Amino acid sequence: MNQPLGLMKTRQLAAPPGAATTSRRFVTAWIFYDVALHGYGLMIPGVAYAIYFTAYVATDSGQADALWSLAIALSLVISGLLSPLIGAVADTGGHRRSLLATVTLVCGVATALLTDVGRGDLMAGVAIFVVAQVGATVGSSLYNSYLPLITAPQSAARVSGLAWGLSYLGGIACFLLCLPFTRAGMTTDNAANFANAFLVSAVFLLLIGLPAVGALPSASPTQADIGFTAQYRRIWATVRQWRENREVPKFLLAYYLVNDAIVTVMFFTAVMMKKTFGLEVQEVLELSLMFQAIAIPSTMFFGWLGGRWSQRGAIYVTLALWMMTLALMALARGWLGAILIAVSLGLVLGSTQTLFRSLFATMIPKERESEYFGFHALVGRTSAALGPLFFGGVSAATGSQRLAMASLALFFIAGGIILAWVRIPSSEQS
Repeated sequence: MNQPLGLMKTRQLAAPPGAATTSRRFVTAWIFYDVALHGYGLMIPGVAYAIYFTAYVATDSGQADALWSLAIALSLVISGLLSPLIGAVADTGGHRRSLLATVTLVCGVATALLTDVGRGDLMAGVAIFVVAQVGATVGSSLYNSYLPLITAPQSAARVSGLAWGLSYLGGIACFLLCLPFTRAGMTTDNAANFANAFLVSAVFLLLIGLPAVGALPSASPTQADIGFTAQYRRIWATVRQWRENREVPKFLLAYYLVNDAIVTVMFFTAVMMKKTFGLEVQEVLELSLMFQAIAIPSTMFFGWLGGRWSQRGAIYVTLALWMMTLALMALARGWLGAILIAVSLGLVLGSTQTLFRSLFATMIPKERESEYFGFHALVGRTSAALGPLFFGGVSAATGSQRLAMASLALFFIAGGIILAWVRIPSSEQS
């Protein structure tokens, strides 16, 4: 089938000159930043702070789950709205590396401040987390935008899968470093000691993440630094161009639906394990460690499969596995059921996201990678704020977190249907 002119142009621009021969130093630095960010992701929004906030900080309010949902939604919306603007500034002014270092520092400092959040500190507990999560999310968008700069389109899936798979080593390493503080569990008597894990997570992020940023390639400005008003006009001009090339917005819609479900699972699995399955905090952390170990080879395998076969085809394989995962969440019982869920999540969580990331990298124009990945974050983050609200609504209406998780299958199915209608550049076997 012939590709439309606009898509052919996108494909030609997506391969930066020299990308295939880029120094391995840049790829290594890119991977190390992902390692640092995944350590934060496990210990703060993934498990440790999520449980600390709902089981200790907000436990007396009677609205712990609602407040945690609010914190998640705020961080997603704010970071989503900021990412395209920051991406445009990074592209036009050549500030990508300095901006990535800045938001990483903001995330690390805010994460360290979470150590001082005590019982009943609701506003501080929400506000500081939102700042940290916005820093991490905007940083992730800027980091993702380096992918088309450090590798050619035909190797994007392999490099993306390798990076995401190895990044889970960061989660494992940060977990082990925090173990002296989390081993005794999340109790009132151990709360102050438990909170020290947040300081460890902050140091881990900064000690690995900032040197990695320094080793990434610098970027030259694509045009003069033109100010915030002009940046907004540039963003709007990009949106208007999508009338000629509608494949990017179709792709982002498919990604939005799938990501909506994935983000909800990420933020609520630990809470569900504690509340519905009755597990202790240490047991949830042990399952998270198991998940990380399985995700390493699984994510790298799906990255290889996407590059060797088809990125879109590999995504459909992971979506089928997601159906199995949600079925387990709805039906599984006991410790064995929790183990099966952790194994299943390890197979698909990073795999689906890295395949979407690498596929998107083949569809965007060179010189505007940060801006387009900012749009990627805008769609993913702002839309994902609806996921927790949807989950909470179903859970409240049915009284079952299991049914709420199962209902997320609708998002995966709809996203898969829309993805089938996206025309992919010919360098990607579809």
